[in-house]
Amino acid sequence: MLRNYIKIALRNVVKHKGYSFINITGLAVGIACCLLIFMYVKDEVTYDLYHQHADNTYRIVSEIEFGGELSPISATNAIEAKEYAESIPEIINFVRMDNATILAKKDDDYIRQFGGVYADPSFFDIFQFEALSGALGSALQDLNTVVITRSNAIKYFGEVDVAGRELTLQLSGKIEQYIVDAVIEDLPSNTSLDVQFIFPWEKNVALGGVYKFPWQSIGVTSFVQLIDGTDPEVVNEKIKSYKDNMDLSDDEGGDWVKGIVTSLQPLTAMHLAEKFDSGSPGIKEASDSNYSYVLSIIAVIILLLACINFANLSVARSLPRAKEIGVRKVLGARKKQVAFQFLSEALYISTIAFVVGLLMAEMLLPVFGGLVNKQFTANVLSDPTLIVACFLLVMLTALVAGAYPSMIISRFSAIASLNGRVKMQGKQYVSKALVLLQFSLAGILVVGVITMNKQISYLVNYDLGYDDSNLVVVNIKDDANGQLLKNELASNPKISQMIMGSGYGRGSEVTYNDIRLFTIETSQEQGYLDMIDVALLEGRQLRENRDTYATSTDTLNNILVNEAFLKKIGVERSEAINQILGDGRGNPQSRIVGVVQDFVFGNARNEVTPLAFQASSVIPLRQLSIKVHPEYITEIKADIEAAWRSIEPYEPIQLTFQDESNQSAFAEEERWKTIITYSTVLAIMISCLGLFGLAHQSALQRQKEIGVRKVLGASVKQLVILLNAGFSKLVLLSLFVTIPVSYYLASNWLDNFSNKINLGVLVFLIPAAITFGIATLTISIQSFKTANSNPVDSLRDE
Repeated sequence: MLRNYIKIALRNVVKHKGYSFINITGLAVGIACCLLIFMYVKDEVTYDLYHQHADNTYRIVSEIEFGGELSPISATNAIEAKEYAESIPEIINFVRMDNATILAKKDDDYIRQFGGVYADPSFFDIFQFEALSGALGSALQDLNTVVITRSNAIKYFGEVDVAGRELTLQLSGKIEQYIVDAVIEDLPSNTSLDVQFIFPWEKNVALGGVYKFPWQSIGVTSFVQLIDGTDPEVVNEKIKSYKDNMDLSDDEGGDWVKGIVTSLQPLTAMHLAEKFDSGSPGIKEASDSNYSYVLSIIAVIILLLACINFANLSVARSLPRAKEIGVRKVLGARKKQVAFQFLSEALYISTIAFVVGLLMAEMLLPVFGGLVNKQFTANVLSDPTLIVACFLLVMLTALVAGAYPSMIISRFSAIASLNGRVKMQGKQYVSKALVLLQFSLAGILVVGVITMNKQISYLVNYDLGYDDSNLVVVNIKDDANGQLLKNELASNPKISQMIMGSGYGRGSEVTYNDIRLFTIETSQEQGYLDMIDVALLEGRQLRENRDTYATSTDTLNNILVNEAFLKKIGVERSEAINQILGDGRGNPQSRIVGVVQDFVFGNARNEVTPLAFQASSVIPLRQLSIKVHPEYITEIKADIEAAWRSIEPYEPIQLTFQDESNQSAFAEEERWKTIITYSTVLAIMISCLGLFGLAHQSALQRQKEIGVRKVLGASVKQLVILLNAGFSKLVLLSLFVTIPVSYYLASNWLDNFSNKINLGVLVFLIPAAITFGIATLTISIQSFKTANSNPVDSLRDE
């Protein structure tokens, strides 16, 4: 009997190619989407689990008070890991990592190489790597040694077995020969470690990377390994006790160091960390766990739509097979047997769809990896656990999706089936509810796409409060290099202005009366505000080099502040001049001599931040801002690079066009907009397939009615409107679900932005028009075909 069912199923697939293609393709697309998204989610949740000691390895993280609030920092200082390991018995090992800025020589060129770190030799005890050449047990013992990855061994030597060979590298401006201690396999995609070149920690010390008072300098990644079964909270308490009992002078940090809240963060929790999400030396930036949730929801939606489509098409195909069902019942088939036949056919079709979906997922994996910005080291077919899990899910899906039509079909009367008078009983609430759900989900996705498009467009075109056009920013090592570059470019007619500055990477705590706030500090040469078109609203500009104010007891720095700064301290603009500000401890430090208009330095993702301008000699100047005449903006890069090479022949230039940098900040949103767009297109396509099936089913049931109406003079237009009416009501009804749900989701997403659009009526009317238009077109195709049929064909057997 089972063999007979398989034969019939295969014959029906071949005989009804259109329906089979629609059914199999819809389900295969849903399966492929699920497989790809499950690949992503599995990769995310398995980060760092491959390390042998993953469960008892922890990163030391810090929380520092700024402006009265604790700010999380995913780094620590260069000494505490070693101190804790020597004082707390539960800690059995530790490793520290710091950034190493590298230039690597290949032939006659020097290449900027990323992923360089200094690390303790215990790095290879705590973390596990496959050694392809050399021995890791003895690595990083001598100062001028290095461990590199496979890809870098091939890049610089052309082969992997290069342990013991020399590599010319520049670290901290010093070119030396380094012996390759070992070559390790390239790191897998699901690792938080971002290391390509690993140097001895003592080399960092020798090059001056560890400061005289190390407890104050936060910027090192530190890991500790605990004894198996140790409660990390116990160790956290012992760390706090150790710091409370330290005897540090004010020069060493004193109370400030003791006020830093130090804790342990599990290695396995770093990648999806919500609190300590910024990267530290040798560690990638944390990922947003919301992406995994969003993608998982999308996978469920698409698979759900595919199942609904599958069920509706199965019911639609049952009517033309009524005579087959009648013959089976006359020959003795019971209701259970008929139900089992159609249920088994659903399983066969699902199996075919699974194979097709598996192949689709394998082919689309590189494209999907580009969309989600992830490079998968494995492929779909190499993961048996994933395949088995998805196959079981598909079988469950087939049972659920096939159960509904099989139950309906098995209830057909044998006489009615043989007479060709089979009709669906009742109001078909289930089918209609499924269509309602399909278009509600599709509508929500359409609202999502339109909201994301409008928000990203709003941010890209947002008025930042300053002129970022034709502005080139060059990062430099020190003031001397910047002045040399200015001199080289001074006679270039393509450049209108050049200003040295410190950038916006430094912050400090400021006090005013009882108010404490965190402010960004910057130093710029004179003319900077005019160059970026930022107005001085009150007071005067700062004098070049030093600008101070002498009191009877102290000498204060004169500063400019922005309007946001004044709002934070509650001072009116007209009263701001000559106000005295304190440092983080309340000691008088600076005096306001001018107020500038608010502007968003960087891009529109950031909100306006309290800002303080210092005189140009207060903070080291590490940036050169170059204003270019508009007609030369496409040519200027080559001129700047040529000037830079005459100063720094080995160091690659770090150059950005400010307006391009501001717009590229939304690459993540652009990527997710693309993902949601593709998902929406798939959802609408699958929904329309299901609606097509239901419309076809309705047309078959009303075939004789249509024939009678045509005989009585009804026009094709009237019949199309009649057939469309019921389904159009369903699509319109779906808006009552779409609008409140999509409003809630869109509002929550927009809350992530300081600057955001208002959700107007059009955001919901446009999706309504799109979904209604597509649905109406889908129904009309089937309705028009039915309305144009010859009434003789439907009435001749009466």
